[in-house]
Amino acid sequence: MDTLEDIRDQAQILGLRLRLDLVDLSGVEAWADATIVGDGPLPPELVDLCLARRRGRDVALARLAAIANAEPTASQIVSALSIVNPVRLGDAEAEKLAIALETVIPGSRHFDAPIALEPAFDFPSDFWRARVGGGQTGEVADAFRALLADLQAQARNERARLAGRHTVSAIVVSYHTGPVLMDCLDALELDPEIDEVVFVDNGNPAGAQAEIRRRLTRSLKLRVTGGGENRGFAAGVNLGAKVAVGDRLLVLNPDAILQSGSVTALEAARAHGAEPMVVGGRIFGPDGVEQRGGRRRRLTLGTAAGTFLGLSRLARLHPAIMSINRNEEPAPSGPVAMGAVSGALMYLSRAGFDRLGGFDENYFLHVEDLDLCRRAEADGGSVIYTPLASALHHGATSDAPSVTIERHKAAGLARYFRKFSRSPAQRAFAAILGPAITTVLVLRARLAPRRSKT
Repeated sequence: MDTLEDIRDQAQILGLRLRLDLVDLSGVEAWADATIVGDGPLPPELVDLCLARRRGRDVALARLAAIANAEPTASQIVSALSIVNPVRLGDAEAEKLAIALETVIPGSRHFDAPIALEPAFDFPSDFWRARVGGGQTGEVADAFRALLADLQAQARNERARLAGRHTVSAIVVSYHTGPVLMDCLDALELDPEIDEVVFVDNGNPAGAQAEIRRRLTRSLKLRVTGGGENRGFAAGVNLGAKVAVGDRLLVLNPDAILQSGSVTALEAARAHGAEPMVVGGRIFGPDGVEQRGGRRRRLTLGTAAGTFLGLSRLARLHPAIMSINRNEEPAPSGPVAMGAVSGALMYLSRAGFDRLGGFDENYFLHVEDLDLCRRAEADGGSVIYTPLASALHHGATSDAPSVTIERHKAAGLARYFRKFSRSPAQRAFAAILGPAITTVLVLRARLAPRRSKT
């Protein structure tokens, strides 16, 4: 049952929408009709609002203002704007709304509210200058639409904070992923634990781009950035993180389908470690079998030799030479410390991600996740794996040549060992191991069909 305070808040938001031409009088009548049947004390003005179309717009605004009995707060203004889909807002509509919005914001630009609306004051004059100067208003309209999207995202963040939960921004970096990309985005769109989906377009076919644009017109979760430039995975995630507003970041491969309840499990796993913390989950294929990468040992010269040169069988002779992958070991029953987890499914707090400086953008593709995990531990943080969170990973869906992918992996490994080798002996061994791994990976790619990410 709505309290009188709830009704006042609803009246304020409805009055704002009426002033901004976002609802008509029939919508006001529908709200009044639904509200007046409730129990408890009701404002007498509701009677007139049930006849809003007969009484007229001015009377409806006056009655809604009388019920609200206060100036609107910034959060109420943003709530009023929440029914606007910025992507579907045309340039002329954007200008009209910007001018109307200036009239509903209280005169002081600095009023007590959780969400800043100050940039909205500048848009009417920006539109006017663009029009008088003979320029295009499209750029101003784009900036106004971006403001609306940011305000709505911040509002979701604020509602989650008040409800005592974290907001989660999923970051998906895509380069010619293929049809499974849409399955990935569908799962995130429908997941109630995901508040925002930041899609970073590193380059995709025209058909995929058209579908993303279509989805933008109906989704309030989806945000798109990147512009089709293939900047690499690490730089793509960092770009997505700059756009994201959540206080939790979920990095997910574009060919992975997040399973229901995974965010709750990832968040719960954070109780088992310290910041900066990297949490990963189980990655499995269409056959249901756990794939490589979800749980791994730390990448060392020994595990690199064991994994990429196929020398893990020599572990009996020297325990340092073993596979980095642990997917064939018995699965833990709950969250456990791990040497490394995969960037295909990775969960961090915003504070932890920022503390680490995000991914090292000198890695183009592969090994950047191993680097991040190592830096987290070096900074006193933790790497945690939980089998209770998972993603179905199709793998090898991109049409990028497998030889090119393996070359990027080899380059990433070479950078990693240059970066983390401390002694002259380690650097000398890395100088020998790097070219050997490159040769093996490229030959393997030429001779074998494409495989999932190691």
